[in-house]
Amino acid sequence: SWRLEDLQTRPGFPHRTTIYAWARQDPHFAQRLKYAREWRRGMKVSATAGPVFDAEQAQAFLLAVRRGGTIVKLVQRPEWPDRVRLNRWKAERPDFAAALAAAALAARKTGPRKWARYDEDVADEIIRRVAFGELIRDIETDRTVPVRIDLARWKAMRPDFAEALRVAKLNGQYHRSRQPRRLTPTLFDHILTRMTAGATLLEVSRDPGLPSYATLMAWQRQGPEFAQMLAWAREEGQWARGLDEVARVDALAGVVRRCSTSGGAVSEAD
Repeated sequence: SWRLEDLQTRPGFPHRTTIYAWARQDPHFAQRLKYAREWRRGMKVSATAGPVFDAEQAQAFLLAVRRGGTIVKLVQRPEWPDRVRLNRWKAERPDFAAALAAAALAARKTGPRKWARYDEDVADEIIRRVAFGELIRDIETDRTVPVRIDLARWKAMRPDFAEALRVAKLNGQYHRSRQPRRLTPTLFDHILTRMTAGATLLEVSRDPGLPSYATLMAWQRQGPEFAQMLAWAREEGQWARGLDEVARVDALAGVVRRCSTSGGAVSEAD
């Protein structure tokens, strides 16, 4: 099975941005492209395949999340659904999607307070991101920064941080006012290129000249075609990251084999 990124390097095949343009212009071609992608990933796409939601496993998954398990790590374990199947669960059962979001939020609020103490470096990074137009509600989805309840504690502990954050929000409003208000073809191609290479939508929103994450999410909600193309780009990106990980493991396995034949030791750093 070939990815678009691989096909575009073969003689006679168009660049993937051209294929994306064809998909935008021809709904039938877009549907066939989607089918081919799903077939490649081993997904059931026939009308008789039926739903894949497993209520018993879903409840166990929610419990694992409430106990502090991160979704990113859980979907990598064999006893839980992978990312593709989890996304299908959420699509088939909006009530499960809502329960999963609530479980993740509850785990973050009731878990150990990682950010109980003020961190100057993290605070500076938050102020920088807010000043460049990111919203607090978007920033707190990044697990490397505190959630809102911790930020409130920091502002109470450090009035200087509270004032700097207030000024940063004003700068952020100005920055957002200068961001693109519509999705141009150039912007569209940049977003797809970055995401097919493995970047998340949040990471793309931090590129210079790009709209905020909230704006990109709004465009996704308002434009079904844009949302569909983003879904394809995410799949390509997940595939790319998976290939990178396979290559890393293969390289490490090669080192292990060489060392085992020579009687040497090996470490992850090798």
